[in-house]
Amino acid sequence: MSKYSIHYKTINPSMRNVFSLLLLLCLPLLASAQKKFDYTISKPFKVIDARNKFYFSDLAKEKALSVKIDGKDIHMQSFDAKSMKELKRKEYDDMPKGFVIEQISWFEERLYCFFSLWDKEAGKEQLFYREIDFDNCSFKGKEKRMLTVDGKLSGAPAAYLGMWSIGTVDKFAFLYSRDSSRMLVQYRRDPEIKRDKLSHDIIGMFIFDKDLNQIAGNDIKMPYTEKKMDNVDYCVDAAGTPYMLAKVYEDNSTKDTKGKGDEKTANYHMELFKVDVKTKTVSTAKIEVDNQFIKDIWIYEGANNSMLCAGFYNKKVSGWRWSSAVSEGDADGLFLFKLDKEGVILDKKFYEIPTEIINQYTKAGGKKEKEKKNNKAELAHLNLREMIIGSDNSIVLIGEQYFVEVSTDYRGNTTYSYHYNDILIAKIDPDGSLGWMRKLPKRQTGGSTRGGMGFKRLTINGNHYLVFLDNVKNLKLDLNERPSTHADGMGGFLTAYSVNDQTGIVNKVSIFDTREVAGGMEVFQFRTNRVLQISATEFVSEFYKKDKEDVMIKVKVK
Repeated sequence: MSKYSIHYKTINPSMRNVFSLLLLLCLPLLASAQKKFDYTISKPFKVIDARNKFYFSDLAKEKALSVKIDGKDIHMQSFDAKSMKELKRKEYDDMPKGFVIEQISWFEERLYCFFSLWDKEAGKEQLFYREIDFDNCSFKGKEKRMLTVDGKLSGAPAAYLGMWSIGTVDKFAFLYSRDSSRMLVQYRRDPEIKRDKLSHDIIGMFIFDKDLNQIAGNDIKMPYTEKKMDNVDYCVDAAGTPYMLAKVYEDNSTKDTKGKGDEKTANYHMELFKVDVKTKTVSTAKIEVDNQFIKDIWIYEGANNSMLCAGFYNKKVSGWRWSSAVSEGDADGLFLFKLDKEGVILDKKFYEIPTEIINQYTKAGGKKEKEKKNNKAELAHLNLREMIIGSDNSIVLIGEQYFVEVSTDYRGNTTYSYHYNDILIAKIDPDGSLGWMRKLPKRQTGGSTRGGMGFKRLTINGNHYLVFLDNVKNLKLDLNERPSTHADGMGGFLTAYSVNDQTGIVNKVSIFDTREVAGGMEVFQFRTNRVLQISATEFVSEFYKKDKEDVMIKVKVK
């Protein structure tokens, strides 16, 4: 299994196709026997209090490494995955004052810490990296500068991301080619003209090889004004060529609308931008999407010199907010486009979500939920979470229902309630046919941060494992029953759905109760980013156990 994460992006079938789809849905969705798990708990070790924590593993060496950022200090811990022993612990306080972590990630078998630094006196934004020695739990020397940019860059306020930093973070994006030979570093300049109808986005694109040598780089001016276009997704191919998907509006609105009467046409179209970084030229190709509304769309490099675009669509207006996880639209189905590298569509398919999946739950007492009127299948607030491209060019799409409820009391105080609900997972086979589609029941709600909500996907023994915290009331819940809500921060059962990649058959597995693991210990602070695969059949997660101590819990699939 690769250590690189894949995004830390209607056809009217014949009766035969409809019958085939129903067969896919009628397969045994939930196996009767649960898979067996063993888990072991490490000896407690002293906690490192830090707002930002990152976790990495090397499956071949069965070792794990954590990097924890506490203000100006960086702590590293290494663990032996077999013995569950902490091997080393080191602390660094030699980072330059004012540094902001942009990303810590693997690139071509090497682990890097990327950080930015604003030079106020010179008015320059700078990007640096420090290589991390995974085996020795240490930095390899001092930082090296990758980029220097005149002027301010756009990003996100630190407070918005729940960090202690002051100012702007998330200024640089890092994208990797499918073969991990090229890296695209990208940024967006603060617009000089603060009017969307006049301003053109300036996007910095810099290409690096596997040794972080710069191959090419330039500021690229977008061909449309900010009001006219919405930048949606980016990727880079093995040749170091960046691609971008954009929604281009055909009227003066920046809100998706559908034509009146019987026209039913969108007020925008999708375009694929191919960028020649050296010459600063952008070639565009229009992508026809029929009369569907594209809700989420990601782009990746495919096999045989192709590009793949996939995501969710609906048949009515869907909300779209740049750099926001909040989606206001519903999903009627998923789609897959195969394009050549000039933007010509080679194949285009839409897969409607069947009503049987939409109306999967029963009410209390076993009574069926009322089906949608007019046979209109909609899955509310569905957001694309992962797109996994197989070596055979098959694709697995995973979406999660996510939304935020905002309420204001009579005194004007505003509160936010975050909801992470059902998961939709589907596989598209290499020939473009739908392999299977499943909706996995989940209900999670919490306060102002993500906390322990959401899920973490792992690949074990040919199965997709989606690990999450669940309400104890759902231990024996069937797939056609509505789950009880898990409240974040209130304990919960560590749970996983196992979905077979070939058949789509689902197993639900309850692993342990966080309020009473072996020996009666209660553990806290579950986070999905702390779930880390450390061998072909094992994963670990770090928990807080109180008394200023953490433990590592290792779970093995038998």
